[in-house]
Amino acid sequence: MTRSRSHRKGKDPIADLSAVETEREYRVELPQEGMRADKFLKLRTPWMSRTKVQETFDQGRVLRNDVPCPAGRKLANGDMLKLVLPKPHEDISEMARIPYEIVFEDDVMLVVSKPPHLIVHPTGGYRYTTLLNALHLKHRGEGDNAPRLVNRIDKETSGLVLLGKTGEVTGALGQALADKDVVKDYLALVEGSVKLDHQMIDLPLGQNTQSEISMLRCVDPDGDQARTEVWVVQRLRGFTLVRCRLHTGRTHQIRVHMLAIGHPLVCDHHYGIRDELRQSDLNEPPPPPAKIESPYGFKDGDTEVDVNDRIRAMDTIKRHEYEAICRGEPVARGDDLLLLGRCALHSHYLKLKHPVTGAEIELTAPLPQDIAGAVKRLAAR
Repeated sequence: MTRSRSHRKGKDPIADLSAVETEREYRVELPQEGMRADKFLKLRTPWMSRTKVQETFDQGRVLRNDVPCPAGRKLANGDMLKLVLPKPHEDISEMARIPYEIVFEDDVMLVVSKPPHLIVHPTGGYRYTTLLNALHLKHRGEGDNAPRLVNRIDKETSGLVLLGKTGEVTGALGQALADKDVVKDYLALVEGSVKLDHQMIDLPLGQNTQSEISMLRCVDPDGDQARTEVWVVQRLRGFTLVRCRLHTGRTHQIRVHMLAIGHPLVCDHHYGIRDELRQSDLNEPPPPPAKIESPYGFKDGDTEVDVNDRIRAMDTIKRHEYEAICRGEPVARGDDLLLLGRCALHSHYLKLKHPVTGAEIELTAPLPQDIAGAVKRLAAR
């Protein structure tokens, strides 16, 4: 399948993410005439590094008017540059087996509840085995009414995700989010005993420049305003189940805010004190929290393919362990047992007005079995 990236007036139709993409085509317009082919391709694929762009030419995967094209070739107005894409590393058949629950659906929008260990949209090493790919497969043949994401949640976060089926409705829902007309509540299991039954955390957030990971955030006086309202749901010995309402939508907001008040989320690899909650953590006194230097086992010298393969392989293991826990089956950790193996955050509640009818909609997704089971075990101590 080819997805044309030529510049046209008006909006391009939404791409069918359930179809395997084999190539992309880019038309050279007058302003790019005389530009080198490698610079033109970099311009059209800003997500690709210069090294990656050069690799595509070295591998013979760039054609100019269907003829192999060298990187330094000067382009003319009207030329068609074709990028031949490598075969996907993923098992495409998995797209039809991706689990999710439809919580609400009508002609213009839908809300689904996703399990943990599932990415919501194509990124990195995941091009075809994401929630959005699976939803496009379900809605194949509906043309431009394919689902579009309105909000996103992290791979390890479970729960409600909001989508529109048309560009107009998706825009209206996105504007409602921006205008804070959508109520979003999360349930989180955090470390320690939260003292206040109710509090508002109002701390600005910015990029953590001390970290090599660009997505990580920290409290920053010069950062963006961020407000999280928190209620205690249940206090447990050494832990607390809390309900968090987002009044702003910053990256990792709940995770960083809870860390800032001394109660990081359980099993939060980036911001927490442990990567796994185990049976032995119920002992008195508990052992040191289980930390893993790199859950994916990255090594010096790993190529991009190596990294993506390791991520997918470990995600598959974690997903199978989650499914086993949900079935009530023991997951061994040596002489110990795994109780929870992912960041304990769940998108629990949405309240919004329907973008067409104006009717108020309230939706909930109960805690999945892994977090619910951990809470039950902690409460029974």
